[in-house]
Amino acid sequence: MKTAVSTKVLIQGLVRSPDREGALAHLDLDRGFAFVGRGAMSFADVIDPTIWVREKLSLSLGGDADSQEPQLRRAIATLRAVHAELMSRPDRERTWISAHVVLFRDSEGMALTAGDCPCYRFRAGVLSRLGRVTSENPAAPPEGSLGSEAQVRLEMVPLNAQPGDCYILSTHPLGEGELSLLARDLASARDVMSLLRTACSGTQESGRVAFAAVTGAHDLMPRTVSDEPAEMGPLELEPIEPLPSARMESRAPSLESAGAFADTAESEPEAARVDPTYPIEGPSRAESLAPEGVPAEGGLCEETPAGETADAAGAPSQEWDARDEARDVAIPPPPSVGAFVERRPWYEWIALWGGGALAIIALALLIRAIMPGIVGAPRPGAQEAASSLGTGGNLDLFSDPPGAAVKIDGVRIPSRTPATDVAVAPGTHHIEMDWGVYGLRRDTVDVAVGGRVSLRPRLLGSVGFRSSDPGRVLDVYVDGGYVGSTPVALDSMVVGRHLVRFGGPGLNSSAQEVEVLQGTRVELIGNAGTLPEPGRVTIRSALLSDTGFESGRGDPVWVDGEMRGVTPLTVGLKPGAHSFRVLRRGFPPQISVLEVKPGGDQFVSAEFGSRSEDPLRFSPPSAISISDPLPVTIGLPEGEWDQSMALWVYAAPPGGSFQARRMTRLDASSKMFAALLPAEVLRNSARQVKLYFKGVGAAGRELYSEIYTIPVKN
Repeated sequence: MKTAVSTKVLIQGLVRSPDREGALAHLDLDRGFAFVGRGAMSFADVIDPTIWVREKLSLSLGGDADSQEPQLRRAIATLRAVHAELMSRPDRERTWISAHVVLFRDSEGMALTAGDCPCYRFRAGVLSRLGRVTSENPAAPPEGSLGSEAQVRLEMVPLNAQPGDCYILSTHPLGEGELSLLARDLASARDVMSLLRTACSGTQESGRVAFAAVTGAHDLMPRTVSDEPAEMGPLELEPIEPLPSARMESRAPSLESAGAFADTAESEPEAARVDPTYPIEGPSRAESLAPEGVPAEGGLCEETPAGETADAAGAPSQEWDARDEARDVAIPPPPSVGAFVERRPWYEWIALWGGGALAIIALALLIRAIMPGIVGAPRPGAQEAASSLGTGGNLDLFSDPPGAAVKIDGVRIPSRTPATDVAVAPGTHHIEMDWGVYGLRRDTVDVAVGGRVSLRPRLLGSVGFRSSDPGRVLDVYVDGGYVGSTPVALDSMVVGRHLVRFGGPGLNSSAQEVEVLQGTRVELIGNAGTLPEPGRVTIRSALLSDTGFESGRGDPVWVDGEMRGVTPLTVGLKPGAHSFRVLRRGFPPQISVLEVKPGGDQFVSAEFGSRSEDPLRFSPPSAISISDPLPVTIGLPEGEWDQSMALWVYAAPPGGSFQARRMTRLDASSKMFAALLPAEVLRNSARQVKLYFKGVGAAGRELYSEIYTIPVKN
């Protein structure tokens, strides 16, 4: 069962999320953008600031499809708005966010950078970094990051992808050793999937997004980042040409021998001569991505101070040189040995630095010894609450949300929550945590000698969500996570500021921020908007014979389990996922699931032949319980040979969007998979759940089941 075939350059991608807070990697093939970012959370932040930026970008780029506003202008306006909001905070609550956004469509795109999150390109065996290289200072925010300076400076680098190119976005800059190993491993990849997996490998602390430009017959709308792209021929390595002597001096010998890097200015000569009105989408769709006045590749867009109004694509900054658009990771050249230079003994500098350090330490010890006699001894309460580590017990103080001011027996400690290894004297202590306007919490704890006590209080509020049109269902996302469909209530939401997004199949998302207070209920109403136009789907069948494919006629067609006619057939359907089943005597049924877009024409083709594969078959239960849920199970077809096949279950409330969950293989040799349906989907007012299954194998093979509707009980 195949969907439409395209001869354009397509994008296939893979994401590896970081195993740490404050960093995020995201790829949205439907909206055509990739995002990596990292930031620091202030005590006023309830959610990860990178999630906040990701959600705002998704809303901006997923707006009205008929909007005349180019995507690049929308992305720039979103980053400027985030920067303005950060700069409007008090200094004590201000944080920083380093972000890298790539917009792509077909074979062209644009990279937009604020901070030090890098973008690398692997082409013909050569790994290059796109854009400028920023200086590293662990004690300060990354240079150019959002919220770090009065003016936001955005760097824009046009991308001109060629088939076989692989772009890698990382939340953290990679070291020279990591780049050398990555270049070597990428050169040994034999197909697209292994190339993407290699590009996403690395430490768990950093996240990566890798996407490759491929050609051929592919599903035009990939559903998940885990889908296997089609195979691609082996990558042929091009010989490295000798470099001019002036440039050879700036390269490391180890990188030269590996052939790992090349100057982006050399590898993309066409990008160095980009006209200021660079057409991202070509003559036919240039206005869909790039605004007028976009600077040439590598140019910097220096924005006005936060709060002032200015054009989204400002004038290039004089401080940043456009020649920094693509710079190799260079190692300083070895010192010259052509002439004799008198040198001091190696230990002389060590002695000077060591002597200075000892003098500073001695001065600090002297000041520490005389300070108590000058300012007086601390109060007894403070001494008791802050006993030396090891003389009493220890407190570990956590909170949700974090950032609460802490008092122990009326004495305030310097750190806010989370605070660990707080040493106190044995006995009873009164703990007070203060979140300001959000509320106050008091607890009493007993600490034994050498004991450890942990506190994890949560300040909670209540929020209800409903649709402006009671007859229409809206999906609800809070801080980027799906929480259910309208009407729905969350009675245990952490206090603070949250970003709420409403959406649905074929609808433009709307968002609003909500302030949740302790013991207070808030009601939010999502704008359902106008009804989306139905989409048109044409179902065809074909028979593979000795002479090739022959068009089929008269094959019965079921849509969402209902008989609708025979092939060829055109039907009008509401936007959203729909299943299609086509039968022909002597062959297994061909089943596919298609996401129908509003107001468009789409095609589904059922191909029958000697290699026709059996679909996924599911025996639905009579009902699914919310209070005592059981996993749904499904098996691969008997003749399935691919042991790497992965299965996913998609579940949705009636009228809502499907939520994906990966299934678990029961054992290594079994063809049976199982998974629990998301509780957020089961809790809906219709008391029903719709679900279907999808199998993804090597080389992009896909197997589907039909869409089933199952009752839900308590």
